[in-house]
Amino acid sequence: MKKILKFGGSSIANAERIKNVVSIIENTLNSSHEIFVVISAFQGVTDALIKIGTNVRDGKHTETSLPEILVKHEEIIMQLGLDTDMELGTVFKQLSSELEQHIPRCPGASIDFKMWQDELLSFGELFSARILSALLRSKRIDAELLDARKVVVTDSDYGSAYVHYQRSYDRIRSYIMNRSRLQIITGFLGANEYGKTTTLGRSGSDYSASIFGAALNVDEIEIWTDVDGILTANPKFVNEPRSISELTYEEAMELAHAGAKVIFPPTMIPALYKHIPIIVKNTFHPELPGTRIAQDRILEGEVTVGISSVSNVSLIRMQGAGMVGVKGINARLFTCLADKGISVMLVSQAFSEHSTCFAVKPEETNLALMLIDDEFAKEIKAKYIDSILVDNELSLVAVVGEGMQNTPGIAGLVFEVLGRERINVEAIAQGSSKRNISFIVHDSEAQRAIQALHQVLFERTPR
Repeated sequence: MKKILKFGGSSIANAERIKNVVSIIENTLNSSHEIFVVISAFQGVTDALIKIGTNVRDGKHTETSLPEILVKHEEIIMQLGLDTDMELGTVFKQLSSELEQHIPRCPGASIDFKMWQDELLSFGELFSARILSALLRSKRIDAELLDARKVVVTDSDYGSAYVHYQRSYDRIRSYIMNRSRLQIITGFLGANEYGKTTTLGRSGSDYSASIFGAALNVDEIEIWTDVDGILTANPKFVNEPRSISELTYEEAMELAHAGAKVIFPPTMIPALYKHIPIIVKNTFHPELPGTRIAQDRILEGEVTVGISSVSNVSLIRMQGAGMVGVKGINARLFTCLADKGISVMLVSQAFSEHSTCFAVKPEETNLALMLIDDEFAKEIKAKYIDSILVDNELSLVAVVGEGMQNTPGIAGLVFEVLGRERINVEAIAQGSSKRNISFIVHDSEAQRAIQALHQVLFERTPR
């Protein structure tokens, strides 16, 4: 069996956890599996590098930040008993010099800054992969580092690059073809056609694992994290969430897009097209089965599989008598937002077409309002469209499950529970697949909503 093993930052947060990861790799190899390992930066390193980059952009002094990251890596190297001469100090001096050069002339939030920041962020994965490779070699496992930038081809959307799948697959296969060593692959990274470093988005190492899995036609992709698979709800919100044993790709995507943090949404795309199962497992309890995500699963009477949520969203409402029956209003609305890269999280429209509301991240609200005012300036001036309204401090909550498609009354049950709790719903949306019912409530009521729904849907049999 051929597998991808991906280890996140929490799995390699310190020397002891890295040793645990090595044990998992050794056990998998001893089971006669052919494996490829994808690795994230050590826990906290990417956040620290982002902070450094932001400080540089803002012209702030960063003299003390880089040495702290260097010390973290050197301590781990020493605790693992590795040769301390891994040239990290040289690389950090080089990095420090580049930072000093950028401080007086960094062009704010321009494309140049984003390009430079992606280069900065690449060091986290490069260092962790180099250290893990060295540790495995010290255990007589013939391992080598594969810098994903050599083989993963992307566009130039720095910070959240689009992957050119077929070109990447061809490069990956060509690179791996004549290599017998265990590949320790940097997650999160790619490069555009000019060789400039790009990153695939936060938590993009999951995505990297799926890309390499699809390219190499593996039998399974294992995502190793710090929880027992994907849970029925956020453990910060409910006391006893359950581990979900099986999900379809579609269920996993719905949960991930609605806020479930365990897996990065684009991860499902390459695996789905190649029908490769994704297994989410706990590094600290490797004996547990975790969650299996695959094309199909057997429904065993359960209607829903999970509840996820995104807090701190804004709801923008556009309404007016002049919208009724007018063709192309929504096309213009969402095109003007998409053209500026604004992602819409939920849409709800009245049947009369008198009003449309949609949810966005709060940091995108002002830009969205400016774009709408510009696009519909004539209609607003003529009073065909009213003033645009905004509600802030809201949460999006989604109830997800394949069994919802053929279960009459599930929407009624969900909103009956919310009604009993006297929770006011600001907007509702249900996808055409019928496997997701989403709604907007105030942030202050989100946890109570999730707790009440979880109790009815997962802690006892619904009426």
